[in-house]
Amino acid sequence: MEHGAKHRWRMVVKVGSSSITDRHGRLSLDKMRCIVSQLAALQKSGRCQVILVSSGAIAAGLGKLGWNRASITLPEKQAAAAVGQTLLMETYERLFGEEDMIVGQLLLTRLDIEDRKRFVHIRNTILTLLHRGIVPIVNENDTVAVDEIRFGDNDSLASLTALVSEAEQLVLLTDIDGLYTGDPKADTSATRLSEVWEITKEIESIAGGAGSSVGTGGMRTKILAAKAAVQSGIDVVIASSEEAQVIARIADGEAVGTLFHARPEPLAHRKSWLIHGPQPTGVLVIDEGAVQALVAQAGSLLLPGIMQVQGDFQEGTTVALANTTGHVVGKGITNFSARDLDTLVHRRQSGERLYNVTEVVHRNNMVVLEGGRL
Repeated sequence: MEHGAKHRWRMVVKVGSSSITDRHGRLSLDKMRCIVSQLAALQKSGRCQVILVSSGAIAAGLGKLGWNRASITLPEKQAAAAVGQTLLMETYERLFGEEDMIVGQLLLTRLDIEDRKRFVHIRNTILTLLHRGIVPIVNENDTVAVDEIRFGDNDSLASLTALVSEAEQLVLLTDIDGLYTGDPKADTSATRLSEVWEITKEIESIAGGAGSSVGTGGMRTKILAAKAAVQSGIDVVIASSEEAQVIARIADGEAVGTLFHARPEPLAHRKSWLIHGPQPTGVLVIDEGAVQALVAQAGSLLLPGIMQVQGDFQEGTTVALANTTGHVVGKGITNFSARDLDTLVHRRQSGERLYNVTEVVHRNNMVVLEGGRL
């Protein structure tokens, strides 16, 4: 299917480790079969295309090997992921096979999303799988991922998967039935929010820390993932995987869990990738005139507006754009390396007239950030 062509409605469903493992941390066939049967029924109905983002590789590996999560090293955790990912996919392949469906595996790291060419290749692979009726199953490549290239949690991975696959809805299944006004385990007066129209600082503040012992994400990571998705025009639902027929009910529009409404005027796909994909490799400190040109006039960043170059980066990489107080106002792809740009800035500041090098970041390769937060 070509990019931009009309497509069927798409849903990305993310399941956490606790949603597919038993109390001992081993894969639960009953839980996995429940998820698979719902996804299969939805896809077979022709109502939408489904993409599964599944945690559980490390948990499955630890369960098979009998290792204790609390006392293993990073290499042992990655070894457990290598064992567990095979077991995880074998199980999914068998369960979807019982539904006469084929699955395809994508193992990603953040580097795959940060690089624009890789991002496009991933999108094309996912769209091809969907076009052929194959269910993409996405997970982080835990066997090679280290802190520098980790998503950190599969909620973030799921949000970026929804972005790369141009999905309309992201469903985050967990062991709690939505976002509450407080911690329902500690606060009996806490109530579930059925709808959220805007993710405010107050909404972010009520999200707690890490959740279950077998997962890495808590409600906070889900809120951050939802924030990224809704900015890109994607509805997000946080719900309990233990709710009966939860996926089908969400697809039917039933008020299950907490629904985060997509923005009515979302960012363009390229700008969504720019804001949520690549991490800045440096900072360009710009004057107030340049800030106004970017924020109020939707202009490109020109050389005269740059006061200082921070970091060591190459042309074609992403940099943060900050005012003189350090407040980040945007991100963009620079046309110059840090070394060349630093040279040009000093030459201009010394009074030299420069020609044909004024446009440092083109408007099409830039996004202005709300609240100055990356």
